[in-house]
Amino acid sequence: MLFSLLTVVFYAASSLGDKFISSKLDCNAKEFSFLVSVATAVFLALLLPFFGWNFALSWRSAVILLLLIAFKIGEFYTSAYLLKTVSAYELKAWLSINVIVSYLVDLGRGKETFFWSFIPCAAVMLLGIGMIAFTHHEEGEEKKKRGVFYVLFSLAYIASKFLYGLAINELCLTDQASRISVLLLVMLGVALIQLPFVRFKTFFRKKGLLLGAVTRLPNALGLWTEAIAAQQNLLLYSLVQPMQLLILFVVALVKREKLGKVKLIGSIITLVTVTVMTVLIYINRGTI
Repeated sequence: MLFSLLTVVFYAASSLGDKFISSKLDCNAKEFSFLVSVATAVFLALLLPFFGWNFALSWRSAVILLLLIAFKIGEFYTSAYLLKTVSAYELKAWLSINVIVSYLVDLGRGKETFFWSFIPCAAVMLLGIGMIAFTHHEEGEEKKKRGVFYVLFSLAYIASKFLYGLAINELCLTDQASRISVLLLVMLGVALIQLPFVRFKTFFRKKGLLLGAVTRLPNALGLWTEAIAAQQNLLLYSLVQPMQLLILFVVALVKREKLGKVKLIGSIITLVTVTVMTVLIYINRGTI
C-alpha cells in the first residue's frame, strides 16, 4: 500500500503537467506522447546509476515490452484527447472501474476467491462513476450530451491503463528485467514511434515547453512506484486512481468548488464502494 500512496502523491503533482501540456501548450496526441515520453526517459535514465540495468532479451520479454509500449501509447493518445474536453476528475472516476476489473482478472487467474457481495458493490460503484462522468456543473450551463467518441475513448483509456499494469505484473515478476530498465525502454520506444509524426519547427516554438518537460520528474517517480505496486498486486495498482480521485474530491471541497449535487453524491458513492470492495477483497483473501 505504501507504494500506491507514493504513486498517488507523484501522480497528483504530474497530473497538473498533463493538463498543462495538453491544453496550455495545445499539444496534439503525437506531440503529447513525444514530449512526455522523452522527458520521462531522461529522468528515468538518471535513476539507472542507483538501480542498475537488467533486461534479459527473450521472446517473452520482447513481446511484453512491445505490448507495454502499445498500451502506453494508447494511454497517452486517449488521455491527450480526453483532457482537452474533460477534467482530470472525470478521468480518475472512469479509472475506478479498474478496481472491479483487477478483481475479476485475479479471480480468473485463481488469485482471488469469489464473494456474492461483490456484485451489488460493483453495480453501485458503476452508478457512482456514471453520476460523475456524465454530469456537468450546475452553473446555468445546459447539460451537454456525451457522444459515442467520449465513451469509446474513455473505455480505451481504461483498458490501456489496466493492461499496462497487467503486463508490468507479468514481466517484472520474473528475473528477466528490472523495473527501471523496463520503464526506460518503454518510454524510449514510445518516443521513437512518435518521432516521425512530430513537426519540430512548430513544436519547439511552443512557449512553456521546458516547463512541460520538467513536470515529468514526478511522473518518472510515479511510474517507478506504480510499477512496484503493479508487481506486488493488481489491486494495489488499480487503487492508485481512486485515491487520486479522493484527493481531487477533498481539494474541491476545500476550495468550495460547485461540483453539483449529482456529481457530489456520485463521488461519495464511488469512494465509499471502492473502500468497501477493497476491504471485502482482503477479508475474503484472508489477509485482514
